[in-house]
Amino acid sequence: MKLILCGAAFLAAALVAAPRLAAEAKTASVSALEGKATRTRGKAAPTPLAMGTPVSQGDGIATEDDTRLELKFSDGSALRLGPHAKMLLTEAHFGGGVAKRRMTARLFFGNIWAKVTSAIQGEQKFAIETENAVAGVRGTTFRVDARTDKSVLVRVYAGAVAVAKNVPIYATGKNEPRREVPGPEEVSREQWEKLVGKQMQIVIAADGTPGEPEKFAEDADKNDAWAKWNQERDEKK
Repeated sequence: MKLILCGAAFLAAALVAAPRLAAEAKTASVSALEGKATRTRGKAAPTPLAMGTPVSQGDGIATEDDTRLELKFSDGSALRLGPHAKMLLTEAHFGGGVAKRRMTARLFFGNIWAKVTSAIQGEQKFAIETENAVAGVRGTTFRVDARTDKSVLVRVYAGAVAVAKNVPIYATGKNEPRREVPGPEEVSREQWEKLVGKQMQIVIAADGTPGEPEKFAEDADKNDAWAKWNQERDEKK
């Protein structure tokens, strides 16, 4: 599941796209920031983020040590990055309202906490990708930790999340639907997807193989300052 972002080839195309890009800049904005974080657009040098800074599709976001950052989307949903984290907002479409919202963030390392305003249905999409796994939201509140050994922890606090190995999508023919494959061999959805419900967690191995969902203790986050910060912000919404 990789997206290719292409720039305009001609100045005229860039001018036509300008109003659309300006609108996209309002897709999300910084609604909380403790510490220092930067935004990168294309090949430009990173620029510091501040309260109210707009963020849009194609932006790379990075946080420094001891930093906590919240991005609020136009539908009220929020993504939060923990200390020393890096992500790319690969897809962000909210212009058609909640029914047509589509958001995908690529987490390279660090922690993300997602708070979605309502369940994802139909053509809607709200997903967090890492190098080896994809967490597709079906519920409302969850976290994704991309660890240094390339394993991934997904912990669900409300609703449900479908967790799968991050495999490329191929079209099998002109009139045939796309299918999920790790190469030339087709893989059925049941073979690679795990549904993780409320108060459950799953660990995805470094090779992208998901383990089995399991309950986590009520006090699992008692010594986790990152989790507590997110829970406090969730309660304020």
